[in-house]
Amino acid sequence: MNKKLLQTALLGKTAAEFSATDVNKNAIEEILAECGLKSDMNVRKILAHKSEIFAIISEVIDEILPKDVQNIMGAYAEVKNFKRDDEVVFQLKTGYKRAKLSIVKGARGGVYKAARIDNKLMDLDVDTWTVGVYVTLEDIILGNVTLGELYSNLLAGFEEKIYEETVVALRTAATVAPGSHHISAAGVADDNLDKLIRIAKAYGDNVVIVGFQSAIAKINNVVTLTETEHKLPTEDLTDIRNTGFVKLYKGTPIVELQNFILTDGATANFAFKEGDIFILPGASKPVKVAFKGDSYMVDEKLPGGAEQWNEHKMAGVGLLLADDVCILTDTGITGGEY
Repeated sequence: MNKKLLQTALLGKTAAEFSATDVNKNAIEEILAECGLKSDMNVRKILAHKSEIFAIISEVIDEILPKDVQNIMGAYAEVKNFKRDDEVVFQLKTGYKRAKLSIVKGARGGVYKAARIDNKLMDLDVDTWTVGVYVTLEDIILGNVTLGELYSNLLAGFEEKIYEETVVALRTAATVAPGSHHISAAGVADDNLDKLIRIAKAYGDNVVIVGFQSAIAKINNVVTLTETEHKLPTEDLTDIRNTGFVKLYKGTPIVELQNFILTDGATANFAFKEGDIFILPGASKPVKVAFKGDSYMVDEKLPGGAEQWNEHKMAGVGLLLADDVCILTDTGITGGEY
């Protein structure tokens, strides 16, 4: 089986002399051929092999998912893939600074807690994550839903789950971080941010600022020329136009955390409270993301005849060096459930 072709189709890319549509069509033919099928066969014969077909898709997804998550969160996260029978352990690279604490989800109850580290290994518990997509095999075979669209939806689902677990771990770390590492004030004052960056740098290099858009949008590199004249660098204006926030604050990179809408049909609210800005020593990749074993898709019939395929994958998130996390809370930002 040409896995390279399937990877290209799932990523929604083109190949030499072939459009993305052609790549998707050829990839479908490749999957069917692996099952001894052809696209012009009786649909009932194809549907009889639907679990086998989606198993092939899941196998290829396993090979590209960790790398894509690393690309999304690589500024402050380390993503590793473990075999099903492997122990989920991260080797700590702390140099001369000893790792004192980690924030990991407890095996019972699913509550994040602080754990003391006395060696250079960090254990991480994993559980089963599920991402569902509304798609039928007929949609895939006919090209109504491409493999690229299928994978994009699955990746977004896992990304949302990772962000959710990361925010919970960071907020748990805030409860055990020294009081000097947490500043609360209305707005995002430069002197408060500068103070916390300096503290974070004492723990490690490549410090990064991580926060939600409404908070990090208040960060800027305004240069005061006179009492009445201020100037914003051209690069900042370009960043704000393109992303809504500056990407670099006095040499420190800024990374946006994603938020998600919760709605009951009448009102809409964001899932996470957005007032916290986290300042992390990025060189240590404090957020650890683990994927374990093989993923698999399960077909679930819904009322009314709809079909949902649930992608199951064992995964977990933890936070290393909890006592070096610095937090700036903008008390002027309200809203959010968690």
